[in-house]
Amino acid sequence: MAAKVLLIEDDASFRKAVSDVLALEGYEVLQAPSGKAGIIAAQKETPDLVLLDLIMPGMKGLEVCQFLKQDAQTARVPIIILTGNDKEGQDIACLDMGADDYLTKPVKTPRLLAYCRALLRRTAGEDREAPPPRVEVDGLSLDYARKLVNLAGKDYPHLTPKEFELLFFLARRTPNPTDRACVYREVWGVEAPSDGALKTVEVHVRRVRLKLGWRSDQWLVSVSGRGYALIPPKR
Repeated sequence: MAAKVLLIEDDASFRKAVSDVLALEGYEVLQAPSGKAGIIAAQKETPDLVLLDLIMPGMKGLEVCQFLKQDAQTARVPIIILTGNDKEGQDIACLDMGADDYLTKPVKTPRLLAYCRALLRRTAGEDREAPPPRVEVDGLSLDYARKLVNLAGKDYPHLTPKEFELLFFLARRTPNPTDRACVYREVWGVEAPSDGALKTVEVHVRRVRLKLGWRSDQWLVSVSGRGYALIPPKR
């Protein structure tokens, strides 16, 4: 069965060009001309992959991305952001909102198709079994559906989807350390394309620590030469 790709893009000519390329590769292509239409299509069709324009009138791409990643029905659908406005730090903002990858327009056809194949291979290789609804580690509780962290009875609801995914992944592996490349592969869903991409992991670790009030030697710990681990502090 052909993979189903949803293209959310307000530019009709670009939408047609990308749709034609994807169709020639054998994908079933769904099109939506706006963010709201894209959300409706995603909820109705549950695509295998979403290509999402960042700058659209009305509901912006980041809002659409955040909505889809927080909706249980579409949370596991990979999203590639497409944008012609590659300003400093925008890629990090997109990853923070839950996007799985980020491409700058104009994007060459082989590169676009390679990114699509990589994310579709990842989802095809998964057993599609939903993650456990909750992980608990020594007073730390992570609610996957609500993306909610509770520590010692206090809620911390302000982690971004990717920050929560990183913490949830490490919590499931506690107390084993995981290197940056593995964290990137499991949380972002593809192999890190560069050392710069691996720094994204470091940025997210710092932000999780800041939001939860953790020092670098408590809970989310750096293990020399081995990566990061979730280790409850000694009492």
